[in-house]
Amino acid sequence: MDPVLPELPTYLFEPTLAGLLSLALTFVLPLVAALFMRANWSATTKGLVLLAVAAVKTFLEAWAAAVAENLAFNFVTASYTVLINWGLAVVFYFGLLQKSKIQQAALQGGIVRDKVINGRVVR
Repeated sequence: MDPVLPELPTYLFEPTLAGLLSLALTFVLPLVAALFMRANWSATTKGLVLLAVAAVKTFLEAWAAAVAENLAFNFVTASYTVLINWGLAVVFYFGLLQKSKIQQAALQGGIVRDKVINGRVVR
């Protein structure tokens, strides 16, 4: 196993407190990403926003782990972990959270607002 990213949830059967916290954050990612989405965006656009948020989360975790352990940052492993985190977040967003009250609240209360002109939502 690569010692640079021991906390990230890509390593099965090696549970650590940091890994469990990372996994929990991965399942919160869709709600954080929803703050940067509009409700009327396509699934592809929403997926790309989710990928960007997953990348930021993962690279920050990987950077912090590398600094804490005084090791070189491993871009390849971190990129692989981005894909794992993104996949888990997509399953959660489009599966478990689909049209739930909490998902709709995050979309409606987000940073990116729908444009409303004469009472109609404009893309």
